[in-house]
Amino acid sequence: MSGLSQNSQVQRNPKLLANQMDGEIVMMSIDNGEYYGLDEVGSRIWELMETPVTVHNLVEQLMNEFDVDYDDCLRDTQEFLEDLLEKDLVLVKNEPA
Repeated sequence: MSGLSQNSQVQRNPKLLANQMDGEIVMMSIDNGEYYGLDEVGSRIWELMETPVTVHNLVEQLMNEFDVDYDDCLRDTQEFLEDLLEKDLVLVKNEPA
């Protein structure tokens, strides 16, 4: 685990090609040629990471748009971001404690 916190800033990896198809985001990594698809919530998170954003602000925005409580949203968002990070699809800047 990379230690994503609520204060970590996340943003899209600019080396990815992404396009919207039928309301979902489909991406291709230029580095490894792999394709990735995101569901509705994942696609919304991707849209929100167009510019650097903290995990906390992502969770706040998602709570405004989807019927989810803070703890569940934080956990699910962090797990999703960890998965993207493992695949080198996002960049993370951890803020000093």
